[in-house]
Amino acid sequence: MPQETQDKSVEGEAKNEWEDFLQFISSEVEKKAVQQTKTQMRKVDRLVNDLLRTIVSKKKISEEQLKAVLQVTVEKFVEAVQAQAVTVYFTDEQGNINFDSVYYSPTLYGSDVDAKNKYLLQAQALKEKKLRKGQGIVGKVIESGRPNIVENAYEDPDFLKEVDKRTGFVSRSMITVPIRVGDKVLGAFQAINKNPETGMDVFGQRDFTLLQEVADYSAKIIQKTRFPATPLDDAEMAKYLARLTKCEFVDLEDDYDINEKLFKTVGEEPIKRFKILPLKKVGNKSLKVAMANPLELQKRDSFQLKTGMDIEIVVVAAASQIDRLIENALQKGKASGVAEKLGREYASKAEDIKVAEGADKESAPIIQLANRIVEDAYSRGASDVHIEPFEKDVLVRYRVDGVLHEELRLPRGALAPLISRYKIMSELDITEHRLPQDGRIKFKTFTKTGIDIDLRVAIAPMAWGEKVVMRILDKTATQLGLDAMGFSKSNIDGYRWMIRQPYGMILHVGPTGSGKTTTLYAALTEVNKPQINIQTAEDPVEYMLHGINQMQVHSNIGLTFSAALRSYLRQDPDIIMVGEIRDKETADMAIEAALTGHLMFSTLHTNDAVGTVVRFLDMGIKPFLVSSSLLGIVAQRLMRRLCTKCKEPYNATEEELQAVRATEPIQLFKTVGCTRCGGTGFKGRIGVHELLRPDDELKTMINKVVPSEELKKVAVSSGMIPLYDDAMSKVRQGISSLEEALRVVRED
Repeated sequence: MPQETQDKSVEGEAKNEWEDFLQFISSEVEKKAVQQTKTQMRKVDRLVNDLLRTIVSKKKISEEQLKAVLQVTVEKFVEAVQAQAVTVYFTDEQGNINFDSVYYSPTLYGSDVDAKNKYLLQAQALKEKKLRKGQGIVGKVIESGRPNIVENAYEDPDFLKEVDKRTGFVSRSMITVPIRVGDKVLGAFQAINKNPETGMDVFGQRDFTLLQEVADYSAKIIQKTRFPATPLDDAEMAKYLARLTKCEFVDLEDDYDINEKLFKTVGEEPIKRFKILPLKKVGNKSLKVAMANPLELQKRDSFQLKTGMDIEIVVVAAASQIDRLIENALQKGKASGVAEKLGREYASKAEDIKVAEGADKESAPIIQLANRIVEDAYSRGASDVHIEPFEKDVLVRYRVDGVLHEELRLPRGALAPLISRYKIMSELDITEHRLPQDGRIKFKTFTKTGIDIDLRVAIAPMAWGEKVVMRILDKTATQLGLDAMGFSKSNIDGYRWMIRQPYGMILHVGPTGSGKTTTLYAALTEVNKPQINIQTAEDPVEYMLHGINQMQVHSNIGLTFSAALRSYLRQDPDIIMVGEIRDKETADMAIEAALTGHLMFSTLHTNDAVGTVVRFLDMGIKPFLVSSSLLGIVAQRLMRRLCTKCKEPYNATEEELQAVRATEPIQLFKTVGCTRCGGTGFKGRIGVHELLRPDDELKTMINKVVPSEELKKVAVSSGMIPLYDDAMSKVRQGISSLEEALRVVRED
């Protein structure tokens, strides 16, 4: 072999050996980094678990316990991220920011007792200092509610250098995160200086994530210490338990289809008894289930013993969702099956029908049929039940998500006994067949299923007999907050501002079934406090709200909306809600209430917000009274949501892009249909809103009585988002389809 070739060969072998060595070193470094990460995560788990156990125990936490928990929390955090110092800040009732505790890492002083005492004295001295919101880095974080990472404190214009001067400590890298519950900021955690021995000058993303997680889980403990009555809802509890047990958290509102076959296989009794929801089979004798608390091992073992099936996978969900879905699944199977069976029985037994119609209106089949129709409608999420007579049969239809669906056909002979049964349940006159009648049913008194709903019943004579329409009043709907109404960010902020004003008039407008009452109840619930007197006049009172005085209007005896309102003005109200403004007298009284220091809520049947102003002027109300009393007008509609399980994306056409006001190509979504949505492609509804808040320019235009077209132009230029634009925004977000939006709203 030539010398040159031999040299190159040796050089190549040396190069390969060097590359192998570098690769070995690199892998060892990577292994060490992975090992350090695992060690850090174990410390994180221990840290968070301590906090979670404190929350889950639901015990009252004293200030001493809080300080102990925070001390352990801070010590573990300093150790986990190798910080030199951590400071905990709290806000007080006066808006000051206090240094609650300062912890210095032992790496700063080691075994030097004098140095340790010096740091302890510095920590104590800082507790005497107060900051204001907006002052310094921490003040900005608490004021804005947003975290902040600083690589070099002395290069940040917000850094307060005098704090370092006072303690002699030199700050460099900082992470500051707010301690917040919802919109309320209670204080902040601040980590200072990465330990130089780690070989890193600044904190990294992992350090920030850990401190953010510590702040999130500490916040609830801090709030419950200061305010022991702070509620912990079951969704929050489920999330904490999921984190504690390292199980997946699921929102069953979106992710669960009722599998009737699986329910029958597992058995209804153990599902209902142990509140364990089977999601799917993962083996011949094993299940994936949802539990509210995976730590209830005895319940889990009892379920496995009773069913003969192993629980292989557990996910965590809110207890209320599990309870509701189990109840709905059980009722769906019973209600739909029994209603269809009874319908077939009636169709095949004409003689039995005649007996029931003529002699025994309390017969068991009629009672079962009347109940099962309601139970079936409720389990399918219907808002209304229509029982309609025709020449040869009786049609039963449910309104689900705003659209009627045919569910059942009964023979003609079933009509009379069925109508009589609903009249008895509504305490109406069963002998009256020629005049309309209205009533109300408290359904839980007629069923053993535990379904707690009321029914608003309207019976009217038609060509082929009496028709019944029953509105299902689900009491859980009143527990929905404003955030569930579908308001956009700008609209919800504007609306919340309105409902917190001391006086003025807020009007909700739209057709019947557009969600006005539900939104009003959500608003009243949000502002309802012990120190505020809220009085309502309604026709009818649909939902009972605790702490709110509600009056049922009876026009036939002279108790009209205007009479109720006149009475309320002498009963020292803070907030008044009148179900509907139908005439000038009620409008005059409402405006008087709004101008004399009361917050006034009401509704009108107009198409849009600007049309409401015109309607008042048409009633004969003076323009200056309208402009000076109005706080705002909310026009609204309800639009069906696309089923999140089966909706399908597609590329929008040019025409569709123009319709949805998109400036660049986007994907829209269309309906498909699955078992979850009953093949419709839609599941649930969302509000579409138009919020008008009169400013000075608009008030001037109202006083000049300009046409509605000009009013709308001024309102839009002042920031009002028209109904059409709000609907198209939800279409662009994939919440609903373009076809559904165009069904509900139109472009002006």
